[in-house]
Amino acid sequence: MLSACQSEEEKAEGHYQTALDLIAEQDYDRAIVELRNVFQNDAGHLEARRTLAEVLLQQRGDRQGAYSQYLRIAEQYPDDLEARIALTELAFASNLWEEVERHGQRAEELAPEEPRVKAIATIRTYRAAALAEDEPARREAARQADDQLAEQPESFPLRMIVIDNALREGDLSRALAEIDKVIALAPDDPRYYRERLRVLAQIGDMEAIEAQLREMVERFPEDTNNKATLVRFYLSRQDFDAAEGFLRDLAEAAPADEPGPTIDLIRFLAEVRGVEAARVEIDKAIAERPDPVPFLVLRAGLDFAAGQRDEAIATMQGALEGAEPSEQTHNIKITLARMLLTTGNEVGARTLVEEVLTEEVNHPEALKMQAAWQIEADDTDAAIAALRTALDSAPEDAQAMTLMAEAYSRSGRPELARDFLALAVEASGNAPAETIRYARLLIGEERYLPAEDILINALRLAPDNRDLLVMLGQLYLRMEDFGRAQNVADTLRRQGDEAAVQAANAIEAERLNRQSGAEEAMAYLEQLANAADATLANRIALIRARIGTGDTEAALEQAQALKAENPDNEALDIVLATAQAVNGNLSEAEAIYRGLLDRNPARPGVWLELSRLQQRQGDREGAKTTIAEALSSAPENPQLLWAQASFLEQDGDIDGALAIYENLYERSSGSAVVANNLASLLATYREDDESLERAWTIARRFNDTEIPAMQDTYGWIAHRRGESAEALPYLEAAAQGLPNDPLVQYHLGQVYFALGRRDDALAQFRKAVEIAGPGDQRAQIEAARAQIQELSAVAPEN
Repeated sequence: MLSACQSEEEKAEGHYQTALDLIAEQDYDRAIVELRNVFQNDAGHLEARRTLAEVLLQQRGDRQGAYSQYLRIAEQYPDDLEARIALTELAFASNLWEEVERHGQRAEELAPEEPRVKAIATIRTYRAAALAEDEPARREAARQADDQLAEQPESFPLRMIVIDNALREGDLSRALAEIDKVIALAPDDPRYYRERLRVLAQIGDMEAIEAQLREMVERFPEDTNNKATLVRFYLSRQDFDAAEGFLRDLAEAAPADEPGPTIDLIRFLAEVRGVEAARVEIDKAIAERPDPVPFLVLRAGLDFAAGQRDEAIATMQGALEGAEPSEQTHNIKITLARMLLTTGNEVGARTLVEEVLTEEVNHPEALKMQAAWQIEADDTDAAIAALRTALDSAPEDAQAMTLMAEAYSRSGRPELARDFLALAVEASGNAPAETIRYARLLIGEERYLPAEDILINALRLAPDNRDLLVMLGQLYLRMEDFGRAQNVADTLRRQGDEAAVQAANAIEAERLNRQSGAEEAMAYLEQLANAADATLANRIALIRARIGTGDTEAALEQAQALKAENPDNEALDIVLATAQAVNGNLSEAEAIYRGLLDRNPARPGVWLELSRLQQRQGDREGAKTTIAEALSSAPENPQLLWAQASFLEQDGDIDGALAIYENLYERSSGSAVVANNLASLLATYREDDESLERAWTIARRFNDTEIPAMQDTYGWIAHRRGESAEALPYLEAAAQGLPNDPLVQYHLGQVYFALGRRDDALAQFRKAVEIAGPGDQRAQIEAARAQIQELSAVAPEN
C-alpha cells in the first residue's frame, strides 16, 4: 500500500538507493537490475544512468553498454562534461574517430582547462597532424602528451599517443616500455598484448615473440586468433612439429566434452600433413569422444571439399534430424548453410540462417552471413546493426570487422571503412588476407609508409607468404625504392616454385623498366626467354612486352615461332591472334578466333575478342551479332551481358540496357563498374524520385573515388538531389578526366548553371555540343543546344 502511494520519482529513488547498497556489497548483477528499474520510473535519473555506465565499464568490461548509457546522458544533458569525456575516451579506445571529434569538441567547449579535456585536445591535435603527415606538429603533440602523463599516469589515450609516436620515430625500446605500463594497468585487455607483439616483431626477437604468443594463448584462451597466429609463426619458421605439438597439447588438455582444440588440430593436419592424417584423427575422436557429432560434421566438411557434396550435405542434415536446438545444432546449421550456398542453393542457406537467428539472436556466424547478404542488397544500415551485435558477442572477430568495413564503404563512409580494416588487421594478428586488404587501400591513397609498415609486420610472422611479398614488391616499385624491390624479387626467387619465380621476374622487369628504361627491361626478358630452362610463361611475357613497347613485328615473329613449336597449345592461339591484330592483320586474327570457337564455342573471352576485332574493322552490326551468338552458348556470362548492354545503350534501348545491368547488379552488387553503369543510367535517363534514390543508394560508395566515370556518376546524382555545391568538385574532376565525353561536359554545365555561374555554364554547354557533333540527337545534347541559345540571348558574346 505504501509503495502504491509513492510517486514515480520516489520509486525511482528507492531502486537507486537499493542499487547503491548492492554495489557496496559487490553484488553487481542485482545492482544492474535495480538501476534499470530506476529508468522504468524516471528515464531522466542522471546519477542512476551514470552509475550504470560506471558499473558496466568498470565491473563488466562492457564498453559498448557503457557507451550507450553515456550517450543517453549526453542526449538528455548535452552539457554534462563527464559524459562527454567518457564518450570521447571510449570512442578513442574503439577507433571511432567521428565520435572522438564530436564529443571531444564539445568537451573542449565546456571545460578547456580540465586536465582530461586537455588530453582530449592533444589526442585530436596529434591525429590531425598524423593524417596530414605534419611531422613537426605530430612530434609537438606527442611531447605534450608525454608532459600530461606526469599528471595523468593512468590515461590510456595519452599513453597510446606516446606509444604511437615512439613507433613512428623508431624508438622501439620506449614503445615497449610504455606498452608494458599499459598492460600493468589493464592486464585483461588483449589489444595491448597485440601491440607488444608487433613491437617484438619489429625488433626481430623470435624467442620473445614465441613467449608472447604463448602468454596470449594462456591468458585469453577463448581468442582463437592468438592460437592461429602462433601456429602461423611456427609454420613461417618451417617448424611443423612445434605447431603440431602445440595443438596436440591443447587438445589433450581439453575436457573430453570440449571438441574445439581437437578440431583445430584436425584442421591443421588436413592442411599440413594431408587429408588422410586428418581422417585418422577424426576416426579416433568419433570412436572415443562422448559426442561424436562435431567430428562427423568435420568429416563431412572434408568430404565436401573432396567433391562428395551430396553425401556431405546428407550427413549434415542427418546430424540435425531430431536434435533439440542448441549451440551445436546452430553451428551445424551454419556450416550446412555455407555448403548450400556453395552449391547455389541460396534459398536453403538463408532459411537455415533465419532459423538460427530465431533461436539465438546474437549468433555471430549467422549474423555475419546475414550481414553479407544485406550488404549485397545495399541494406547497409541493417548490416551494420547486425555486425555490431556480432562484435558485441565476438569483439575480436576480424571477419566481422572486414564486413563492417565493406558495409561502411558501400554506404559512402570511407573513413569508417578504413578504421575497421585497420582493426581487422590488428584483431587477426596481422594475418595475410586482412593485411593485404588494408595495404591495398593505403596504397590506393598513396599512403605508402603505413602500407609498408603493416606489410612488414605481417611478413615478420609469415616471411615466406608470396602474396605479402608480391604486394610489398609492387609497393617499393611505386615508391621508386628499387633496391628493396630487387630484394623482394630475390626473396621470391629463392622460394623456387614457378609462381614465385614468375612473380619475381615481373617485379624485376618492372624495376629495370622504371630505373633504367624499356631497353634494359626488354633485354632482361629476352635473357629469361632464351635461357636453357626458359618456361613457356617466360617466352609469352617477352611477346607481351614487345607488344607493349610497340615492337609488334618482332612480337608476331616470336608468337608464330612459339606456336609452331607448340602446335597443340590453344593458349598460344590467343597470343598469336593478339600479335596479328596489333600488326593490323585483322582478318588473320579473326580466322584464329573463329577456329577456336569452331572447336569449342563455350569460350566467352574469345567471343568478346572477336566482337572487338569486328568493331575495329568498322563492322558494328557484325560485332553485335557475334555477342548475340555468344550468348546462345553462354547466356549467363556477365562479360557478354555487359557487352550486349553497351550495344543496347548506344542504340538508345535504355530499358533493355537497364534490365541487363539490374540482372548483373543483383548477381554481383560489389562490382564497382556494374554499380556505376546502373546508377549512371538511372540518373541520366530516369526522372522519377524512386529511380534517383536507388541511383544514390548504389553510387554513394563513390564519394572518395578518383575514377572520372564514377566521379561523374556521383556528382550528377548529387546535383539532381539538390546538392550542386557538393557535386561541383566531382564533376570538374570528371570533365577533366573525360574531356571527350559530351555528357560529362553537359553535366558540369548544368551544375555551373545551378550555382549561378552562367558564363561557365555557357562555355561548358558549347563544349558538350561541339564534342557531340551535329548528328547527336540525345535529349541532353538537345537541352545543351537550347540552353546555349537562352544564355547567349541573355549575355551575348563580346
